[in-house]
Amino acid sequence: MWQIQWLLQLIPDGVFVWLTYLLFGAGLVLYIASKLVAWIPLMGQYRLPAELMGVVVLVIAAYFYGGISYREQIAEMKQRVRIAEERSQQVNTVIETKIIEKVKVVKENVYITREIVRDTAGRQLDAQCSLPRSTVSLHDSASGNEIPNRAAAVDGTPSGIEASRLLDRVIENYGACHENAEKLKAWQEWYREQKTIFDSIK
Repeated sequence: MWQIQWLLQLIPDGVFVWLTYLLFGAGLVLYIASKLVAWIPLMGQYRLPAELMGVVVLVIAAYFYGGISYREQIAEMKQRVRIAEERSQQVNTVIETKIIEKVKVVKENVYITREIVRDTAGRQLDAQCSLPRSTVSLHDSASGNEIPNRAAAVDGTPSGIEASRLLDRVIENYGACHENAEKLKAWQEWYREQKTIFDSIK
C-alpha cells in the first residue's frame, strides 16, 4: 500500500487534481451510460461491465480526492514549518548576539578586577598575608572536587605562595562561573523560545 502512496507522491499537485476530476468524470459517464444502454438495442450486454467499471473508477476518484486534501494539509504544514524555521533562526541570532555581549561584559569585568589585583591590591595583600600550606591544599582539593588530605589540610607552615595568586585565581573562577551562568540562562531562553515557536505549528 505504501508503494502506491509513494508513487502518487511523485505526481505533481496540479496534475493530481486534474487526474482526480478526470476520474470522477469518467466514472460518472460510465455509470450513467450503464443505465442508459439498457434501452438501446444490442447495447444491453454492456450494461453490467459499464456499471461495475463506473463504480470502480468512482471509488478510485474518491480515494484520490482524499489525497488532494492530504496534499493540501502537507503543503500547509510545510509552509508553517518553513515560517517556524525562519522565526527560529531569528531567535538564534538574537540570543547568540545577546550571549556574546553578556560574556564580553563578564570577561571585561574579570580582566579589570585582575588588573587591580596585579597593580595594587595584590601587593597590599601579600604584604599583610602569607598563605599556609593548609590553604593551598584545601583550595586545590576544592578545585578538583576532591576530599583534602587530612595532614596537608591542617599544615600551618608557610607555603611560599603569594596570597595575591590565590585571589587572582578566585576572581578568574568567579568570572568563569558567571560566564557559565549567562550561557545557561541563554540556553534556557533559547529552549523556551524554540518550544513556543514549534508548538505553534501543531
